[in-house]
Amino acid sequence: MSNYSNYFVNAFDTLQDAIIDSSNVKIEYQKWNGEKSTRTITPERFTFVKRFKSKYDRLCVKAYCHLREEDRIFAVYRINAARIN
Repeated sequence: MSNYSNYFVNAFDTLQDAIIDSSNVKIEYQKWNGEKSTRTITPERFTFVKRFKSKYDRLCVKAYCHLREEDRIFAVYRINAARIN
């Protein structure tokens, strides 16, 4: 399993636990343009988007972003680190 897959699985597991427990998660997120940011989110549910690059690209999480103070959609494969706060 590659590091890409390991990051994906770790982020998915953390987000899943946070959704079940209604917890906040601190994430390191990389935007499509390569820009990185650290955010605290409250994940609500997983959702799929139409993308064709790879199987990892499609799964996203709908979450409240505390930085932007609004609901956002985050691609799970772009989350480099995630931990429950």
